[in-house]
Amino acid sequence: MNAVSKKKLSATCVLFVLIVIAALVPYQQALAYGDLQIAAWKAPDDITIDAYLGDWNTSFPIVLNHADQLVRDANQWTGPEDLSARVYVMWDLANLYLAAEIQDDTPFMYREGFPPDMADAIVLYFSTDAEADPHRASYDATDFRLTMIIDDYLFNTGLDRDMVGNACGLETRGDGGDEQILDGYEYAVREVNGGYIYEARIPWANFANDQIPVLVPEAGMVIGFDLAMYDLDFPCPGVATVSMVWTGSDEGSTNPSTWGSLVFR
Repeated sequence: MNAVSKKKLSATCVLFVLIVIAALVPYQQALAYGDLQIAAWKAPDDITIDAYLGDWNTSFPIVLNHADQLVRDANQWTGPEDLSARVYVMWDLANLYLAAEIQDDTPFMYREGFPPDMADAIVLYFSTDAEADPHRASYDATDFRLTMIIDDYLFNTGLDRDMVGNACGLETRGDGGDEQILDGYEYAVREVNGGYIYEARIPWANFANDQIPVLVPEAGMVIGFDLAMYDLDFPCPGVATVSMVWTGSDEGSTNPSTWGSLVFR
């Protein structure tokens, strides 16, 4: 073998080794938002928050109902009658609207002093920046994790911003489960056979300040989005709280690239 051939062989071996090493190193960042996408329909002008969904377009729900979506205390989930949901989203220029038909055999579980993640609750993960990089593996200032306790009593809320490097003045609030941190939050709940129906109006202005612009949605706009539910069956210290996530990822609290997306219609 001549010197030129030896050099080519050596370069090929080096390239092969680098490819193998790259394949073995864990990839920390998802390719982008996942394949799941939910349509948020434009809300009617006369919508009433009353837990009756006759004025809702329910043709494209977020569905939580199978074991692959469990991310915490999965061994405590006994099936869809224990916890499952069909969730709907609408919007207008001032508000995000949320409705959910929820199966829960022990609804409205809450204990004073429990954090929101240890009560019956819905969690929203979303961005207010349609231009945000869908490959990002850490939270921007325009990424939010909002928890809404469903207890048929106080309906407290919490905003988790501890994972945001620069929160730009919108800091964590309500993490003790004993605050209402949303201005203009309107909600209703109605118990039905096997569970309940929940409906809410959440003003976009809660996720903006002089450093973070308010989201102004328009038809065709796409943002990162995910949704989770917590289910507490017994309001006692140390009792497991099942968690189920739309995308099935347990990384949504730190890595937005694991979210799905929401398109405004």
